[in-house]
Amino acid sequence: MIRKLKTLMVICFVLVNALFLAGASYASYRYFFNFTSDEISETKLSLLNESANKLSAFIQNISEAGTFIAIDGTVQEIFGEKLEDPYRALLERNDLKNLVQNISSLKEEVYTIELYTDRYQAYPYLYDPTIQPISSLQEKAWFAPFIENVDNGWVPKHTSKWLNREVISYIHRILDQRGNTAGYVKINVLADNFLDYLIDTDLYEEIKEPFVLLNTGGKVIAETHPRTEFPVLHDLIRKEKNSIYETLLPEYDNLANHHQLIRKDNEYFLLLISEPNYEQWRLLQVIPVDELYAEMKGLGFFVLIIGLVAIVLSIPIVYGIGRWITIPITQMVQGMNEVKKGRFDVKMNHHYIEEYDILAENFNRMTKDLATLLSELEKENIFRREAEVRALQSQIMPHFLYNTLDMIKWKSLDHDAETVSEMVNKLSKMLRIGLSGGLKFIRLRDELEHAKCFMDIQKQRLKQSIYYQVRVPASLKDLYIPKIIIQPFIENSIKYGYDLDKEVEIHLTVSAMIEEANILKLTVTDNGHGLPDDWNENQVNGIGIRNVKERIWMYCGDEFDVEISNLPDNGVKVDILLPILKEEPYTKNGVRR
Repeated sequence: MIRKLKTLMVICFVLVNALFLAGASYASYRYFFNFTSDEISETKLSLLNESANKLSAFIQNISEAGTFIAIDGTVQEIFGEKLEDPYRALLERNDLKNLVQNISSLKEEVYTIELYTDRYQAYPYLYDPTIQPISSLQEKAWFAPFIENVDNGWVPKHTSKWLNREVISYIHRILDQRGNTAGYVKINVLADNFLDYLIDTDLYEEIKEPFVLLNTGGKVIAETHPRTEFPVLHDLIRKEKNSIYETLLPEYDNLANHHQLIRKDNEYFLLLISEPNYEQWRLLQVIPVDELYAEMKGLGFFVLIIGLVAIVLSIPIVYGIGRWITIPITQMVQGMNEVKKGRFDVKMNHHYIEEYDILAENFNRMTKDLATLLSELEKENIFRREAEVRALQSQIMPHFLYNTLDMIKWKSLDHDAETVSEMVNKLSKMLRIGLSGGLKFIRLRDELEHAKCFMDIQKQRLKQSIYYQVRVPASLKDLYIPKIIIQPFIENSIKYGYDLDKEVEIHLTVSAMIEEANILKLTVTDNGHGLPDDWNENQVNGIGIRNVKERIWMYCGDEFDVEISNLPDNGVKVDILLPILKEEPYTKNGVRR
């Protein structure tokens, strides 16, 4: 069953014209040879111009994809803002990749889309085949002379490093809001597919001769045949020194809408150069004269008249058929307008023609993916708000506050006013440091004071002997760290590391040092009974440790973390890895400086 659009249109056109041409072909056979060489050339040149104009839609479709990405509001917003932290960089990278994937799904001619930017040089792990540093583009031999003169343009057939395929590419410069170069977008089309589009033109169906596609400046972008099969092309094209570009010889470079006979090895060829299309691109074609006249010989003027009459008479029929075939396109345009308004529930119906059926399926998949992405973004925002809530909960420490207030109550009943005063003072310091005016980072000395107040209260509260030591160099105490990250681990050590129903000595030590990788490492150790052999972090149910890890990841980056392990003898060691910060990185409003 025939479902392809191209096949249906060709069959319909051929059948309609065959009805008018079949009877007149033989009778008019011997009259057409009177056509002059110049008339034949003009006819072929006209077909070549039509093919060049048809090629405009294909070229413009690809260039529009690059232009759309370069001026897209999301892209402009991303490159217009200062990059704050790795988490923001990851979100930006995902937004850019989603935009690229969406554009690729809408442009079936596009093989891949690559973005080149140095925005993420501080986070090289974010680079992948879709987003790459500008340096990987600058190392190409054609880049410098190409990009110095223009903001966009085409690169002829070359081998892609990431794809290991031959591609023809369109490159567009991305400018930020100040007009500076922020990056480049590179649209890749498989070289074979690009040439297939040339082969699909009416002119190639008629003559089956080689094409050469020239852009502005006479540079060769693509060819439909191996040049060795047509040696005459070697006399027309030359390779630029130290470049992948090949250009038309200067004597032909300024010619357009031109035809002439050229001679090669005692054989004549008809050279055709189309007029520039909308993009100022031209098609060049070389036709052996003998083959041209062999096909035309014997046809007469009467065939031309009958053919023209047949074509004129078939126009209403072909027009009616074409109108019927293009109805789904109108429906799809209306659907896209609805999506632009924010309606993602628009669905396209299946169609008998295969190409329209594929477009409808891809359109429906696109609207579904957009709805899913919006839903996931809402969930991600909810998760982030929940993490902030858990941080506030951890700062206030409701469970510890309630226990301490209860102890103050019983001390008051015993009339131990001095002890009560001391405990209330320690608790007040803890709450003051924990709130810290809304700041997310405090000095290490304040964090140590917060932990000491907690230990002093525990000494009043517990019957066990508690020995608490701080071994932190004075030079490190002015560094900034996320607040309340030591006390939760001390509390866990006391709560889970000892049997508080027995008389035991509790030894806790807090130390700090700078590692070789310029990382501040805080270490909390105890002499408790240690972690079970089968223990892992996924078993932690409380909010304390999980909250500390999440805040470190959110504020400092994925490369900083908390490591928990058993000591060789007894006890547990907690290593907290942090960046070295000599000033508060966040304002009171939570904005990174």
